[in-house]
Amino acid sequence: MTWFIFILGAMIAGFVQGLTGFAFALIAMSFWVWVLPPQLAAPLVVFASLWSHLIALGREQKHDFSFSLVLPYLIAGLIGVPLGTYLLHLVDGNSFKIILGLFLMLWCPIMLFAPEFPRIQALGKIADSCIGFVGGVLGGLGGFCGAAPSAWVMLKNLPKAQQRYILRHFNFAIQLFTLLVYLYQGAIQRLHLPYFALIIIAVSIPAMMGAQMFYKISEIQFKRIVLSLLFASGCFLLFTTLI
Repeated sequence: MTWFIFILGAMIAGFVQGLTGFAFALIAMSFWVWVLPPQLAAPLVVFASLWSHLIALGREQKHDFSFSLVLPYLIAGLIGVPLGTYLLHLVDGNSFKIILGLFLMLWCPIMLFAPEFPRIQALGKIADSCIGFVGGVLGGLGGFCGAAPSAWVMLKNLPKAQQRYILRHFNFAIQLFTLLVYLYQGAIQRLHLPYFALIIIAVSIPAMMGAQMFYKISEIQFKRIVLSLLFASGCFLLFTTLI
């Protein structure tokens, strides 16, 4: 049963990651938390998310986006990761999950019915950097690096292709950095190797399917999917804190 739940969670999370460019950790952990200890699951989430990114990037259609679009988020996010890792030992984990969970549960319905914020949409790269920094800190604290940037690009009302471009490259860089930290700290052991092999098999096809599905949905459908995932993330954080 453990392997079945692990593979099912990986397949569903891979599809969602391919579609949206984020949320692997949210989806996978909602399954894996019942069968895997956090010390084992955390490196697996990072590795699987990175693999999903690589698979989906190979299926992307050509675009004219400049890397400068994601650079402010990326630089600030990488700076924020070590701070988040440091704060992890100072901040109460349950309190952090409750605050973030409540924010997502309240914010997502507001965004669904009131999407236009002209002043926020006009803000530039300094604001983007601040959000990237927050995302990096949240990534170091609990692996939620996509929460703040996904909310921000939605507030700015960017086209879905730009949203996924920013989220995919930002999350990829933050998670790659996190994986390197795990390797440096010795957190990845032989016990992880069979899971890594299963991840490569289980995630690849769903991630490709999600990447292809992205081009078949409308802007409003994409927005509803992202907001639903963020709302579910908030519910999941509260649920795992209270049980």
